[in-house]
Amino acid sequence: MALTEVSTTDSDDSHNKTIYEYSSSERAGVICISVAGLLSLTAILFLMIFRTPKPRTYQRTHLYGYVMSLFLACTLQSVGTVMNLKWVLRRQVEYGLFCAYQGAIKHFGNISIALWSFMISLHLFHLLFMRGTITHMTFWFQIILGWSVVNLFVIIGPLAIEKEDRGPYYGISGPWCWITSDYPKEQVYLEYFFEFFSAGLSLILYSIVILRVRGNIIQSDGNWCLRIVPRGQSWQLSFGRDLIDSAMLRVAQNMVWYPFAYTVLLIPITITRLTHFGGHDVPFGVTIFADVVFNLTGFVNAIMLLVTTKLFPDMSTIPDFRTKRNKHLTVYLGRHGGVTPFTLERSETAESWEQGRMAAVERQVSRSTDNDGTSTPEMTDVSSNGGRPRTPLLE
Repeated sequence: MALTEVSTTDSDDSHNKTIYEYSSSERAGVICISVAGLLSLTAILFLMIFRTPKPRTYQRTHLYGYVMSLFLACTLQSVGTVMNLKWVLRRQVEYGLFCAYQGAIKHFGNISIALWSFMISLHLFHLLFMRGTITHMTFWFQIILGWSVVNLFVIIGPLAIEKEDRGPYYGISGPWCWITSDYPKEQVYLEYFFEFFSAGLSLILYSIVILRVRGNIIQSDGNWCLRIVPRGQSWQLSFGRDLIDSAMLRVAQNMVWYPFAYTVLLIPITITRLTHFGGHDVPFGVTIFADVVFNLTGFVNAIMLLVTTKLFPDMSTIPDFRTKRNKHLTVYLGRHGGVTPFTLERSETAESWEQGRMAAVERQVSRSTDNDGTSTPEMTDVSSNGGRPRTPLLE
């Protein structure tokens, strides 16, 4: 990486540009982006210090490690964004060590968020759809491999791709520092592609998982079947759902918000980037809005963690998700479209029996009154009905 200060030149070539002076509107826009990054960083630090997630919340799932990796990625992204405050104070971006490191940190944070958002989706797909699990060794291998891949994508630019005639790989890229515009393909394939891939595939995986744990997708004799149930008859899906199925559904319903939020936050910046790639000019205000939204990723994830942790099922009271269960009822219901609801008609036999019982009680009361020569208060049957007097159906 070209980390030494390069000399200022009057050339218009972007790789020779060492200073980018802010206009008043650009400075205001960068301040907004920095505030968004600072808000995300503050939310994450507050969460980790005062409301630290507990591993037991996600026991038997390995989700704790993936979620912590995601928040570490969000922290790095926020740090890279907050570094813009130096340029705000100086009213200009200056190429140098600080600029190069900011570009690398922002790149590292962005692609690691994409990676760990996808890994959470993939793990839940394996756990809830395939009903499988991974060993601790496999889990740690995935964690080490994931961060190693992110590091590789960050260092490969300055070590293998950067060319002297094209200038520094990480440097001034508009009103901040990132991969410079002299490496447009690298911007697309080494960051944008992974962000789009992560968001799109994660939503697909979660959609399939939700259908599986709800009961829309079932497996019978080695074949997968899709059940389409009208909204008004969704109770059919819960008919054959046991404790483990219900817990799986709650896990999926809580964790699905992470890729969903990431996709929503990514939409504005995706539109601006695709518009720019199409050769159209993007208003600076639109670019700032998209970057502000994207840099709120850490803040949104922190809020979701606080909310979903309270709604997460108590995993210590739930059998292992791999527990073998008899699902013949569910398969039968899936093949025959569920069950037909029914109602119980009024039973004349039961009413006759109740009348006879009450008559016998009244006769017994009468005999007791005649024998004792005293008046006995009216008796009521409290042997059932929770201790409350039972009113006869007919008198």
